[in-house]
Amino acid sequence: MDLQELLSFLEIDTPMEFEYFENFADLVECEEIIPESTLFLLFSETDKRIVGEIIINYFDDMLESLPDDSNDIYTLLEKIKLSMAGLIKASDDQDILSRFPEQLNAFKNWYCFESAVACKDPDTGEEKLLTLRDALTLARLQKLEGEEYIYDFSECMNYEVDDYMVNISELAEPGR
Repeated sequence: MDLQELLSFLEIDTPMEFEYFENFADLVECEEIIPESTLFLLFSETDKRIVGEIIINYFDDMLESLPDDSNDIYTLLEKIKLSMAGLIKASDDQDILSRFPEQLNAFKNWYCFESAVACKDPDTGEEKLLTLRDALTLARLQKLEGEEYIYDFSECMNYEVDDYMVNISELAEPGR
């Protein structure tokens, strides 16, 4: 997938239009492989501060859908969020920016394809093995429909989080 195909998939005309939650959600949840070189071209022309905020919002939305007793996966996703948002916000340097597409693809592959969550229906005993993305979708539906599942996220804990960069002044911002 080249940059024009990616922009068309995201339904935007230029990388500068990558400024909405849905843009990031579509990108992360896309079933197609997106080369790191294409992601680099996209993010080299976006507003890094806006993308960082989108990442934070995306992960916060994800964290809200986790069942209440999911402390380990919650902590891991929080670390991933801080790492990715910190990396993109600090990516004025081309060397730093070149690391972001690699991290994004690693997360996308893990989240959508490689992770495994055991989801058990306590009434029937039926168990489904879903990716983290699909398990969180089930958890969202569960909250709407009142069905109950028991989630085992232990097989998802094998994700390696890179060191993240945090601008100290951003931590001091009101509301953060």
